[in-house]
Amino acid sequence: MQDIELIQQLGRLSWVTESAREDPLQVFRNTVQQQTAVIAFKGQYYSGLPFQDPIPVLLKEFLPGARSVACNELQTLVHLAEGLPGSKWHAAREAMSADLPIVPLLGYFWGSQSNAGASMSAEEEKVLWLVYKFEKLQPLTYYAAAAQSQPTSGLGLWGPKSTEEDELRDRCRMVRTICRGMLQALSFCHKRGVAHGSFGPGSVMLSTFRDCQARELIVKLDNFGFAQMQKRSAPGALYPSPQALDPDHPLSLAQQEDLKAAGLVVLETVICALAEGGPSDATSSAALQRLLFDVFGSDVHAFRKHCNQEQDWTLAGALLDEYNGWQLVTDLISGQKSAQECLVNPFVFGV
Repeated sequence: MQDIELIQQLGRLSWVTESAREDPLQVFRNTVQQQTAVIAFKGQYYSGLPFQDPIPVLLKEFLPGARSVACNELQTLVHLAEGLPGSKWHAAREAMSADLPIVPLLGYFWGSQSNAGASMSAEEEKVLWLVYKFEKLQPLTYYAAAAQSQPTSGLGLWGPKSTEEDELRDRCRMVRTICRGMLQALSFCHKRGVAHGSFGPGSVMLSTFRDCQARELIVKLDNFGFAQMQKRSAPGALYPSPQALDPDHPLSLAQQEDLKAAGLVVLETVICALAEGGPSDATSSAALQRLLFDVFGSDVHAFRKHCNQEQDWTLAGALLDEYNGWQLVTDLISGQKSAQECLVNPFVFGV
């Protein structure tokens, strides 16, 4: 896939290491940010055929220090998608589909570093580029802020807009739909012998931030650089892999960590989207993680009581109460139920 032109730098991913906290009441861990590991670009893919316009694609440039992460993401995505598309040009042109709940990989190539990448490296060398279908997906990280800034009720150009009650109903449906799609995508991966390894709101990608489009929402997972995988044995293998893993198998433990992280993401999504004051330091992943795991020792019931006492979190607590969402969070945090089993919870079932 060499017929690609870089158009725009979209963002960067950096390594971050965390040191342990001596004081459990300390809100944030001490973090040390390392060099940029991945740079994302929007590009144009040329077919090389006459009378065909270029197609937008998404590219990730993995810098030399992240080469193992790049190879791991490549192998994991190929495994989950059961190969790369035969006709990359046609695959890039197809409409977005919810059938495969992971970012669609088109291909890869070894190439020179971008100017941005070269400026961060001691010496220029070939790097691995991964090329994805450009679907305009946006990370869940930014949903709550976007949702809180959506137009409020009132008189519109063509008549009355939705009421505050309608908007709240749409917001609640959207939040539950996001959580359902996230668990469906996680279940897809776990059933295929993959643990994500770095699950969080930055890896959950949404097709829209508009609450009124909840019924059309598509959710996919991204960032598989730290995934763990157990490939299925080939038919007729002399020593086939077990159908079910022991609870203490490394992959089982990694999948339990995915579920635990998903429970935290459910809480963050609900609280951030419905908090009266919108997203804040108090509703961040780090703050909620501190409360749930350090202050309350993974006791969801105690966290629930705290949530009910926080006036700003009243709506979030009410939504979790109404649809048994606290039980969903409890099941995810414990890691004792699979993502598929958690999908029968009323909070995500039948949205």
